[in-house]
Amino acid sequence: MKLRVNREKSKACPIWWTSLLGFGYYLAKGQVKIRVDRKAVRRLKSTVRRVTSRTWGVSMAHRMDKLNRFSVGWVAYFSLSDSLRVFEEIDHWTRRRLRQAQWVQWKTSQRKNSMLQKLGYEFGDQEQGVAVQRKRYWRASHLKPLEIAMNKAYWDAQGYKSFKGSWSRLKLA
Repeated sequence: MKLRVNREKSKACPIWWTSLLGFGYYLAKGQVKIRVDRKAVRRLKSTVRRVTSRTWGVSMAHRMDKLNRFSVGWVAYFSLSDSLRVFEEIDHWTRRRLRQAQWVQWKTSQRKNSMLQKLGYEFGDQEQGVAVQRKRYWRASHLKPLEIAMNKAYWDAQGYKSFKGSWSRLKLA
């Protein structure tokens, strides 16, 4: 047949050392289980970075639509995996990316503080507001006031379909 063998992809090794079609395998209690491979998570993150880029000047509804289309397909493909923690970590990271994009879209410090108050965060007596801080967008997206105001319920109301929620619905079906 004169076929060429790709030496990088071809190997004989234990199953938990390799991956196939984006799936990795691991040994748990004497059984081989399926997980999402690290490379697949890296590719997912690069796509989510592109969709949640703070320099992409689109509305949050359009951004959410693009993200949901991608996430539903990705989760459907990897629904065979047994890695709940991976989906939780991806959700946490994606919500932080969305908080960052929302923070940029609010632009001025007055708008940022007023929107946080509308979302239910109450500033203390000595607080000037979160928007006055000199943190860049990624670091600001991890501040407690933003996490409290833009929590899971907020993103669910905005239409975000979580990776973990989609995965658990497919696992139960």
